[in-house]
Order: sequence, then structure tokens, then C-alpha cells
Amino acid sequence: MAVSLFAVNKGYFDSIEVKKVLVFEAGLHNYMKTSHAAQLKKIEEAKQLDKDGEVALAAAIADFKKSF
Repeated sequence: MAVSLFAVNKGYFDSIEVKKVLVFEAGLHNYMKTSHAAQLKKIEEAKQLDKDGEVALAAAIADFKKSF
């Protein structure tokens, strides 16, 4: 859920058509689980994002969005 909230707050969903939002979100979660599992684990354990974590998460979301 943290990934979705971060993505929404940072505007990554702004250009996604409303009817595609759920598909985008599901794809993003799958992408993070398969390609950035260590990053997700760090977020889950720490329950917060530091500056480096924010930069890494933003880069991961941007990479996913390019392929969406």
C-alpha cells in the first residue's frame, strides 16, 4: 500500500486514464514484488522511507510507468 500512496502523492497516477488505474496499480505492485523485492522488504521493515528510499522508489515507479 505504501507504494501506491507514494505513487499517488508524487503524481505518477495523474496521467493514467481512470479506467486503467487499477490495472496500473496491480502491475506496479507485481513489478515491485518481482524486480524490487529487497526495496519493498526494507520499506515494510522500517515502516518509513528515508531520502535514499524515496529516490529509489521514485526511480522504480518511473521505470515501470515507461513500460506500462
